[in-house]
Amino acid sequence: MTTPIARDASGTTASPPTGSWCADCDGRPCKRLETFPAGNPRALTDADRLASTAGHGAHVHFAARCDEFVVVLPEAVAA
Repeated sequence: MTTPIARDASGTTASPPTGSWCADCDGRPCKRLETFPAGNPRALTDADRLASTAGHGAHVHFAARCDEFVVVLPEAVAA
């Protein structure tokens, strides 16, 4: 079985917003809702609050390369 490659509306390969695998996303493309610089002491709290109010599976990723918390919303993949 092969895993389909997610593509965005333009037909290019969709890339994850954080460059890492997430059990909640499970390979699905995500929409980036907002980022919070990790240097801010309240960044994770603010990101968690936004994710909980956004609903629909929104959750927080940590993007190590950018040193930021990213609130993402997994998108449904068409069958």
